[in-house]
Amino acid sequence: MFDIILRSPWSVPTVLPTSGYMRAKLAQEKAIASANVPYTILRATQFFEFAGAIANGGTNAETIRLTSALFQPIAADDVAAALAALAIEPAANRTFELAGPERIGLDDFVRRWLHARADKRSVVTDPQALYFGAAIDDRSLTPGDNPRLGTTRFDEWLARA
Repeated sequence: MFDIILRSPWSVPTVLPTSGYMRAKLAQEKAIASANVPYTILRATQFFEFAGAIANGGTNAETIRLTSALFQPIAADDVAAALAALAIEPAANRTFELAGPERIGLDDFVRRWLHARADKRSVVTDPQALYFGAAIDDRSLTPGDNPRLGTTRFDEWLARA
């Protein structure tokens, strides 16, 4: 028996068709699912640990422009635990979604991260701001119905980080 487990940053290609990265992730998942071998795919939302990259991606001088679109980030430790649990189970021949326990606006997420790091940059909410080149809304970076949820809340993670 052969298991393939793919940990993939969140992708909802029908919502992010302009993102080449997201289209490539979907193509990988389709290739795995159609390969006629047992598989399990774990599709996780963005990690808390990506906060710096998200902030830097929207930075112009001392201002960070970000959308307030909701997303449901997760701690990398929670992803690792879920992946380890799936790895010892038989292949499920399906995709599981994994998300953090709370939804938060992308702008507020980065504001809270900056505050915790005493970073003086400011966040400006811009509904037209792109997320790594793609326009997003409240459905773009959130899971579908009945995802598995991590247990670590963002404020808890910030206190430890």
